[in-house]
Amino acid sequence: MKTARFILKIVATVMAAAAVVCTIVAFWDQIMDLFDAIADKVEEKRADRRFQPAEFDDYDDSIL
Repeated sequence: MKTARFILKIVATVMAAAAVVCTIVAFWDQIMDLFDAIADKVEEKRADRRFQPAEFDDYDDSIL
């Protein structure tokens, strides 16, 4: 009886893993679109931060 339960647990685990893999394969395009959108937002925020003027950019260092 214990062996049958153990085998059924293994089969259930394998089927659950197969269901996860099938779901990932079925929605792969949407998953990649989501990752691309997140990467674009992160890139935009980095670009915005990079081009903000620094606190002392308005001073002319060549006079010193």
